[in-house]
Amino acid sequence: MSPTSGKRVETIDVFRGLAILMVVLYHFTARLPAEAMNVAGMPAPPVFFGWAGVYFFFAISGYCIYLTLERSATISLFLARRFSRLYPAFLAAALFLFAYGLIAPVPSIPAADFHERPSTLVDLVLNLLVVGDGRWVNGSFWSIAVEIKFYIGLGLLALLVPDRQKLATLFAWLSLAAAPFWLLAMGYALGGGSHLPQKLIGLATIAPYLPFFAIGILARTHRPGSPLGALLLALCFVEGAAVIFMTALDGSPDVPAAALTTLITMGLLGALVAFGAGVPMPHVPGLSRTVAALGFVSFSWYLVHENLGASFLFNLNRVMPNTLAVLLTVGATLLIAWVFSQLVEWRFRKPFEAFALKLLGAVAARFRRAGPVRA
Repeated sequence: MSPTSGKRVETIDVFRGLAILMVVLYHFTARLPAEAMNVAGMPAPPVFFGWAGVYFFFAISGYCIYLTLERSATISLFLARRFSRLYPAFLAAALFLFAYGLIAPVPSIPAADFHERPSTLVDLVLNLLVVGDGRWVNGSFWSIAVEIKFYIGLGLLALLVPDRQKLATLFAWLSLAAAPFWLLAMGYALGGGSHLPQKLIGLATIAPYLPFFAIGILARTHRPGSPLGALLLALCFVEGAAVIFMTALDGSPDVPAAALTTLITMGLLGALVAFGAGVPMPHVPGLSRTVAALGFVSFSWYLVHENLGASFLFNLNRVMPNTLAVLLTVGATLLIAWVFSQLVEWRFRKPFEAFALKLLGAVAARFRRAGPVRA
């Protein structure tokens, strides 16, 4: 969005389009074992680095959500706007995919930690409360919990630090302080130790994702020539690179692939920072508009694509080459996402925003009536 006009900015949608393409192609070509997905013959080229698109999404969120914070007169309005942007579509997607799983086969591949068992009503309710430890109705939903924790944390910090420039600096320092604990736990796991400490730190603090949110925020607030801003950006980039590299190694001991994934992610983050600093991004007639159109429906596509795509591919791979099956699945899930965005994502934002404002107002009024809390 433009900070002055409120109109969509094509470059931001291009970034979103690139991120969602990475994630979708990863899930459709590299996430699941070919033999478990009925692939016969030559499989489509695996987009092994595509999972890092989620981390790029986090940086884009940091940039755009800070714009929302700057334009919101109160923290309540900020939280209501973020709730209305995220939750209606998430709610509808959870219900839709839960129902889909009851009537259509979604492959179960425990060896790949995918859909180990059918989702239950308990899973659905916990998901709608944004609680989950892997028992998500749809595997991609884990990042929604991360986003909501980020919104709440940033909102609480904004109450304590009204100055937006100081808030960005504080958030960056907190991110830099939190992530090393996760990196140490991940190093312990890669060395043969338990993954439990790393998982608990990630679940409780979203530590591995904070540097990416911080990069997005700094891309919005950093001014060229600011020594402190440049230092914080550099440190967040180093930490982010370490997170991507170690996460890639955790999935596969292929060091060159992990290095390439890290370089691609850092390049995308660098483009976002350059855009925030006012550097014009290249515009390719036709292509830029097409990728931006994907970015426009990226949230809906992200929400619905994984389970649907796995189900489609599981069946299509039986009757056609995998590359054709992937192309058809990309087109089918994109069409469903476009319909979903028109019916749900953009239709219910204002009613949900009004509801959230009333709810937050009632909570605030209750606290005011309770009086000051004594230590």
